[in-house]
Amino acid sequence: MKTYIKNLLFLLILISCNSMDQPDLQVDDPLDIQANLLNGTWVLKDETSAVRDGSVVSDFKNITLTFSGSSKSGGNYSTTNSIDADVWPNSGAWEFQNGDRSKLMRSDNVVMSISVTQTTLRTSFTVSGGLKEGNWVFDFVKQ
Repeated sequence: MKTYIKNLLFLLILISCNSMDQPDLQVDDPLDIQANLLNGTWVLKDETSAVRDGSVVSDFKNITLTFSGSSKSGGNYSTTNSIDADVWPNSGAWEFQNGDRSKLMRSDNVVMSISVTQTTLRTSFTVSGGLKEGNWVFDFVKQ
């Protein structure tokens, strides 16, 4: 009988230890990580950091790009000092295109390739039609 009680006690202790709430291992979603990197205000790296079809466009030298509310489902952006709304609208929304963390689709249906770190952001995209048609690359630094 003592052995039975000891075994039962041991089993109860074992069950209670295993049923204790284990801390959940939180795995960050790569899209959330990327979105968090985007949040903030970005300024053009220098006067030569706005390029269309390989040529510097110095008119964008004072552009500021701000991302806010960014998450894996998208977010918002706004610009100041953009010289052309076809290239950089004053504001809009964005989402990751097809779950790809290196592709953003803006609300104006422009798909941008991005490369982002904590301090740098490179965007590249194509504008179709109008005077600003071409392949654009912008290099930003976080303010």
